[in-house]
Amino acid sequence: MIMMKYLYSILLSLFLFLFQGNIITAQVTGAIKLPKPGMMKPGEYDTTAIEKAELLSKETLGLVETPIDPAQYFLGPNDILTVFIAPILYKPEVPSHMDIPVSPDGRIIIPGIGAIRIGGLSLLDAETLVSTEVMKVLKTPSVSLSLRKMRTFKVFVRGAIRKPGIIPATPADRVSEIIDRAGGLMYDASIRKIIITRSASSSQTQSIPVDLHDFFYKGDKTGNPFLNGGDVIFVPAQSSNLTYEVSGEVGKPGTFEFKEGEMLSTAIISAGGLLETARMDSIEISRFNEDNRTIKTWFVNASDADFALESGDRIAIRKKYEWRKPHTVSITGEVMKPGRYAIDPESVNIHELIERAGGLTKEAYPQSSLLIRQSDDNNVYDIEYWRLMALPPDALSEREKAFMREKKREIRGMIAVDFSSQKSKGISQMPLEHEDSIHITRKKDFINVFGKVKNPGRIKFNPQFSYLDYIKSAGGFSTRADEDETLILKQRGEQFIAEDDEYELQPGDQILVPEIPESKVTFTQILSMALTITAQIVTVVGVLYTLSQQSK
Repeated sequence: MIMMKYLYSILLSLFLFLFQGNIITAQVTGAIKLPKPGMMKPGEYDTTAIEKAELLSKETLGLVETPIDPAQYFLGPNDILTVFIAPILYKPEVPSHMDIPVSPDGRIIIPGIGAIRIGGLSLLDAETLVSTEVMKVLKTPSVSLSLRKMRTFKVFVRGAIRKPGIIPATPADRVSEIIDRAGGLMYDASIRKIIITRSASSSQTQSIPVDLHDFFYKGDKTGNPFLNGGDVIFVPAQSSNLTYEVSGEVGKPGTFEFKEGEMLSTAIISAGGLLETARMDSIEISRFNEDNRTIKTWFVNASDADFALESGDRIAIRKKYEWRKPHTVSITGEVMKPGRYAIDPESVNIHELIERAGGLTKEAYPQSSLLIRQSDDNNVYDIEYWRLMALPPDALSEREKAFMREKKREIRGMIAVDFSSQKSKGISQMPLEHEDSIHITRKKDFINVFGKVKNPGRIKFNPQFSYLDYIKSAGGFSTRADEDETLILKQRGEQFIAEDDEYELQPGDQILVPEIPESKVTFTQILSMALTITAQIVTVVGVLYTLSQQSK
């Protein structure tokens, strides 16, 4: 009964712990978990930075690019002007300057002078008119007019705009700024066929074409005009058929909107201009034939000629062959100055690189040096390996499994180099390639014996020893050692059956004695192991019995 109560308490405590853990986990994850985008209400997340762009554009409302040209600024309702009248000695009560707004009907009212209609006049012409009218009444030496504050007015934005509607503007604002305040262009908006509809009179309107291409890609403001009150800006969708493409060695490759009269030179400028790597003498032009299915291709020299493009043209600008291509190799291990070295292609060999790296150290073991050639690895496609990789393991034959094991051990691109051999002198003179890496191994004075031996470990190298001598030094083969499958593992990754004579033991090599797989265990071996285990059990039982008798 006591045990049941104790078990019940443990289970209850565990349940409470897990329950509290889930609550804590939920609280922690809930503290940092964001709602899914699909759960958000419209406008909660400004994922496209529209609000930021709108805020920035509103902050620039009324800012001018350059000083206003009085001959180019035309006055309208809500402009505030400062009228300066030179002091008059006989009429000190007349103020020397006053701020006067332009009324909705385009007039300003100057006390003591009256109303003067200046709406639609340039600031320069308005100053002349006001000066003339004031001097008719007052004998003052001078009258001047200046713009105190620009008016704001409404413009309408329609079409492929993120937030079409009514936008506040000033006479200093251009079309691009108003589009920014309306949230910017849609992804499919045309920038070359924008139309401004402007009132020319009470009964007539005029259409003004706007092409923002040169403004966006060249910074040319010519096609980005200023606005008037009541202007309607319409941005149409871009036609998917009226495009051209620029690819290759340009600053900003991509697809661009086509317009009649587009030239090769302007298309290249639109794409960010040519890079230093570009080949100007062989620019490839691809154009649809009259059947609109097949294409014709030809090459042009951009430095000699320019020509008009057609819709659908594709311009490919090729790269100069081997232009400033970096050639770098690395050397590691037992050299005085390991690291990465810049080389001229096919002009520096292994021997020269080692000299640049300060030469070999006293601990170097050149017999096991490695050269890894990345280019060989990248260019070789082993069809058989990838064919077998696609098959399930059960479908592979024993030979195919052995092939896969060896391929996985393989060091791709490895070239063995032995500087101590007369036969390798030609290899040490072999030119290096980009991304080659050389490793000079450290001198070792031992052979590592591991696996099914009695005392695995390192044994001092003896040039007179065979592999059996090293195994004997490691205590000999242990139980279930597969003596026939003993392997010699070389430092460069090669493997040899120990009984073969196709290798030479060298310092740093390893001797692996594998275990006999269960499928190869014989009845005699099983019986031997069983008798050994039985003898060990009898010995333990005997010891325990002796100890129990002694305690009595």
